[in-house]
Amino acid sequence: MTMNNTILIVEDNNDIRENASRLLESAGYKTFTANNGENGLESARKYTPDLILCDIMMPILDGYGVLRALENIPEMATVPFIFMTAKTEKADFRKGMDMGADDYLPKPFTGDDLLKVVSTRLKKSRLNKRSIENNSTDTTDFTDTAKTLNDINSLTDHKTLKKVKKKEMLFMEGNSSNVLYLVVSGKIITYKTNEWGKKYTTEIYKENDFLGYGSLFDEGKHKESAIAMENSEIVIIPKQEFFQLLHANKEVSMKFLKLLSNNLSGSEEKLLKLAYDSARKRVAEALIFVSKKYDMNDKNECSFPLYRENISSLAGITPESVSRNLTDFKLEKLIETDNGKIKIIDLRKLETLKN
Repeated sequence: MTMNNTILIVEDNNDIRENASRLLESAGYKTFTANNGENGLESARKYTPDLILCDIMMPILDGYGVLRALENIPEMATVPFIFMTAKTEKADFRKGMDMGADDYLPKPFTGDDLLKVVSTRLKKSRLNKRSIENNSTDTTDFTDTAKTLNDINSLTDHKTLKKVKKKEMLFMEGNSSNVLYLVVSGKIITYKTNEWGKKYTTEIYKENDFLGYGSLFDEGKHKESAIAMENSEIVIIPKQEFFQLLHANKEVSMKFLKLLSNNLSGSEEKLLKLAYDSARKRVAEALIFVSKKYDMNDKNECSFPLYRENISSLAGITPESVSRNLTDFKLEKLIETDNGKIKIIDLRKLETLKN
């Protein structure tokens, strides 16, 4: 049963667009189509569909641009977004999911593949909406795609902001943990240290990110250290209050389970890259990783502070090797450096760099 759901198909290939529309219409859905990203955005604003199917590689505005633009339309926050793409590399999937896509439909796909993914995502969307409506008023703004827990305000209300200076420790590996941290401003980097004292960066947390939750579920001890990359402000949430909300609110529980799951899969991916990627590829991946924590400009360029030691610990190579590869990237016009900052000027080439 389709419940008269409307689906927007954004695809520049006429055959794929028309075939998908015809198939979905025959299954009882109502469809709208657009032949490029710009027209797709206009249709999304006009019709507010129940689900969006979107190609990635399109003229005028690509699929990533469509997804990024939809984040600024409040009524689209809970609409499932599915990429249809021939880009099947793991990094492409990771990028789309990190940006907030709900699923991927690899090309070429069968009619059964299409109907199955659409039906599954619409069903989950309905369940999420029903759950939100049944929750108390302090959770009415919660959406799985928002990537931040708006309804956790009850935990952060009236809490004192802790100011953490650049390079100041927030917590250390092995310390007992009884609190959850929320980054209000700035950047916090976490890392592990091996028996020889070598540091390996595990994550960078930015505004509205939570950290320290893993240790609350695991023996109450931090498995990593955290230090401020820049002057930051942190809200500290007591463990008891956090667990009370987890028990009372299913959506919050699911959010943190997803965060834990993503952290595990992300760690596995990093270990594989450290094992098999060249130093050149590792530095490129480290730059891409850091860039995701900073805003891109209209030209898809990103600037952030250049800390060779952080890139070194992310890439698992020496600072000297980092410097050599950064020099190569500058000569290849992939990046620029100026006054202690690094600017990525060709993100796409960095992402597709050969090993």
